[in-house]
Amino acid sequence: MSHLRLMWKRSRLLWPTLAACAAVPAWAAPAPISVPNAGFETAASTGLPQGWTASGQGKVSARGDAKAEGSRSLVIESPEGGAETTVTSELVKLQVGRLYRLSAWVRTKGVQADAQARYPTALGACLSMQSFPFTNCSPPQGADQSGRVQVLFFATSSTDRVRAHLGHNGKATGTAWFDDVKLEEVDDITAYVPMESVRWAGKGFRYDDGGWVYVHIEGEPYERGRQYGELVSQEIVRYIEKLGIQKDKADAAKGWAQVRLLADSLFLRRFDPEYLEEMKGIADGANVGGAKFKGPDGKERDLDVLDVVAINSAVDLGQLEDANRVTASPLSGRTFLKGEDENGRAGEGDHCSSFVATKSATKDGRVVMGQIFMWNGYTGVHWDVVLDVQPTKGHRFVMQTFPGGIHSGADWMLNDAGIVIGETTVGQTPFNIDGTPQSNRIRKAVQYANSIDDVERILKDRNNGLYTNDWTLADTKTDEGACLLLGTAKTRLWRTGSKGKPSDTPGNLKDFIWANNNNRDPEVRKESVPNASNAPVDLAFNTWNRDIAFQEFYAKYGKGGFDVDSATRMMASSPINRPHACDGKITTSEMTEKLMFLAHYGKTTLREKMVGSRWIPDLPGATPHLSLGYTAFSPIYVADKLKAAKAQQKPEPKADAKPKRDFARVKDALSFDEKKLWANTVFPATDADNWFGSGSAAYWTQLKDLPEGDDLSKAFDTQRDALAELNARYLYVTAREGDVVPTAARTDYGRYGQYAVPRIKGTYLLHQLRLTLGNAKFAKVMDAVHGKFANKKLTTQDFIRTASEAAGQDVGPLVKQWVERGGLPAPRLTTRAQKAKEGYEVTLKVDQSGTPWRFATLVEVQTDKGAVLERVEVKGASDTFTVKVPDRPVRVVFNVGNDIPVARERYQTLANTLDDWEKLLFVYGSAHQVESMRTLATNYREQLADASPERLAPLKPDAEVTDAELADRDLVVFGGLEDNGLLARLAAEKKLPVELGRRYFRWQGKTYGRADDGLAMALPNPWNPKRTLYLFVANSGLELWHMTRSFQRGLQSWALFRAGEVSGKGFHATESLTQELSVDLPAPKLGMLTP
Repeated sequence: MSHLRLMWKRSRLLWPTLAACAAVPAWAAPAPISVPNAGFETAASTGLPQGWTASGQGKVSARGDAKAEGSRSLVIESPEGGAETTVTSELVKLQVGRLYRLSAWVRTKGVQADAQARYPTALGACLSMQSFPFTNCSPPQGADQSGRVQVLFFATSSTDRVRAHLGHNGKATGTAWFDDVKLEEVDDITAYVPMESVRWAGKGFRYDDGGWVYVHIEGEPYERGRQYGELVSQEIVRYIEKLGIQKDKADAAKGWAQVRLLADSLFLRRFDPEYLEEMKGIADGANVGGAKFKGPDGKERDLDVLDVVAINSAVDLGQLEDANRVTASPLSGRTFLKGEDENGRAGEGDHCSSFVATKSATKDGRVVMGQIFMWNGYTGVHWDVVLDVQPTKGHRFVMQTFPGGIHSGADWMLNDAGIVIGETTVGQTPFNIDGTPQSNRIRKAVQYANSIDDVERILKDRNNGLYTNDWTLADTKTDEGACLLLGTAKTRLWRTGSKGKPSDTPGNLKDFIWANNNNRDPEVRKESVPNASNAPVDLAFNTWNRDIAFQEFYAKYGKGGFDVDSATRMMASSPINRPHACDGKITTSEMTEKLMFLAHYGKTTLREKMVGSRWIPDLPGATPHLSLGYTAFSPIYVADKLKAAKAQQKPEPKADAKPKRDFARVKDALSFDEKKLWANTVFPATDADNWFGSGSAAYWTQLKDLPEGDDLSKAFDTQRDALAELNARYLYVTAREGDVVPTAARTDYGRYGQYAVPRIKGTYLLHQLRLTLGNAKFAKVMDAVHGKFANKKLTTQDFIRTASEAAGQDVGPLVKQWVERGGLPAPRLTTRAQKAKEGYEVTLKVDQSGTPWRFATLVEVQTDKGAVLERVEVKGASDTFTVKVPDRPVRVVFNVGNDIPVARERYQTLANTLDDWEKLLFVYGSAHQVESMRTLATNYREQLADASPERLAPLKPDAEVTDAELADRDLVVFGGLEDNGLLARLAAEKKLPVELGRRYFRWQGKTYGRADDGLAMALPNPWNPKRTLYLFVANSGLELWHMTRSFQRGLQSWALFRAGEVSGKGFHATESLTQELSVDLPAPKLGMLTP
């Protein structure tokens, strides 16, 4: 469900602030739009609310048994077995292109959508506008809940109607109450496009929405090209790499070199100077954005103008072989091959479907036009750029294209003269080597054409014949449709007719033209006669199944029935949509006047194309084509509003930089000479002595894995994370099974803790022994124990006696607290900072209740210029330490290296999903992009089952999971704030340590607003802290696929993702052991003036 800005409100919840990180202008308050009988207070004699009409099988009435205000509400009751019921308002008036919010109070009882309905997925109680494509609506209200539900949208029609649904795109059971409907214009563009998700390059900008990359550029050719290249730099490189692989699967660099050679030889010098300048700017901008491509010599290089020319020639080059096959040569007409070796290719070319309906064929008497783009799945996913170009010369235009594309290639284009251009490929005609590339001509047409005749003239001028097409066209100034079949020397123009232009359409269909790759003109078909074997060619028109389907839809809707709804449903049907299709677009005259259109990311039938399937080979860099619903683009309105917001935006506060740590005082704690590692295995005398054998083996590995060298930061990170993992494991196991005193441990085949807890505490004991004794004495102790008891049994008392002798001091008290006692240390911290004669002094007071633990640990004092680490040794119930630092201290972190295990509120890790899979419940989002959210959750469930449990956990939509289920389960929650109502609820209640916004999130003080950013995290379940919540949050469906396409082992409590790779990970901090500091000022001296 994606053309709309989807937002979610539950009862008792307020929508979280989406722009808390960046100050924006004070926007005007929402302007209300009158909706007749919006409170359902007036009832008609039929029992329905006055002015509202109902369709479907449900019972509809206006009653007073449940309401938000007033005396009545709208009630929809489904019959047993469920139904689809819609209640529609009278007309409301909107301004096309502007942003609106539709909301209503909704209560549900027993509402369950048909779980078997798929493509589309059925939803329960929700709202929509009549103008919405069927894939789009508000988030559905949850099971047996009440509260406001709302949806943001760009108006695509000047007249519209509000709709309330119980059962949308499928049946739903139960009862739903609707009340207090509100429709209001929203002036704040950041409600739809948060500034955190916008990237700028000069006057150009980019944001991602519904799988699409929207890019606005403006200015002179080089200037706008540079903006463009910088904004899609990495996408250009990925596209180049795939084009190279298609040419040479074994070596992408060699394959790309071949593409460059052909483009250089055939096309480079035939582009207009304006477009060469633009492509030069794209290359330079991409380099500014960090683009690098590895050449055949294995060395990375910058991009150059030929790279950009080559990607803009790839479509033409793809037709070259077919063109050469039908291009006459001195050998044409001479037979060298058998006729069957050169069979005709009729019917093989399912590449696009397109149509234009107008006047008598449409409901409003104006143009409705659409196109389905079909391409190979491997590179077809890269036609995801919506490019808005505002040149200094010619028309402003918007088009679908690929990264770095100066022409569409898809083809879908609109300009501000009201011209709409679509296309479907037909059988290739001969290649005229003296002509200019179609990419040059079609770009010139969309930028400079004022009429259908202009488009025809520009496309025919110096035509090289490559990429033979039916160009579907519309002029919304006259509401005329047309189709230009452009061969090489032959052409045919059909048109629906306008003043001075008679009607002439294929099949004589009034005010309707379709195209689906099937060449309908015999003269153009004759251009394909030449072939090397002089085999006879069948020139008769061969009707395809898509031709028949278009005739059937015309018979159904051609008498004034075409509108956005019927058009989207036609495009969602087969065979008009083919299995390898990539996307669909629709516009109307009203939308075109604002450069608007609707774009469906993924197949319009909603079924995904996954990697490794028939349509997307599992080649390097392959990604799926998800189904993300329709997105509305309103370029003029959005660009103007975003520029205004940027002009008034205050800089975002910089996230605290990671302090540079000074390890000079703690070197011994972070290093260990590998030559001093002990050898031999010691046997436990009894189960009560397992702690040493297990702990010794684990700690040996931990010390061996410490990185060597002068840079101690890596050693610190390694040791800290290894100890944190042990701490987390202890807390997870004991939370489920209870604690274990190591010397009381006994082998238990039904529990983890009898092994895990002694091992963990034994490891910590040895670590504490090393920190207390120092490396030299510790190594002596371990050599003594492992030497004396090599392959022999060892008791705890044997260890204490031998270790004490080797250390020259009694280690018994330190050892016994770890193996003869349950629980963990629980230090409490009090801090104070003051100015000293030289630098600053930070005083730490550490208190312990009950029997105190004795331990050593590292303390970090962060200053305004860095951080200093100090080792402290706690020996009693209350100890005080002083740490001196040269710069102003700002923060203290006690136990910064996790040297002791402590209680943590958030100890869960992502790896815990395999520990208790019987309690897992997958919750996917139905608020937005429901098809992909359901698919990705289903796929990850399969991956998790394959990883170990071999069983599928239950899967439910966010709107139907109950609080009782939430409290009883470990939850795996998918999506983002706009995708998943459960996440929106948690964010509103401030129960998450991450701030979630629309297409961005803020984690540890830093904002992540790129579409390829994601965050996975394990937390206590807010409904039951004894259970776990696993979050998989991403700013796009594609990044969520990257994160969950397989079960990733070795992840900690959280992991940041960028473009599918883990870019950072860690464990949750212990907040109680971190304290902010303010420096105490010295008391004023006698006689000193005070302010």
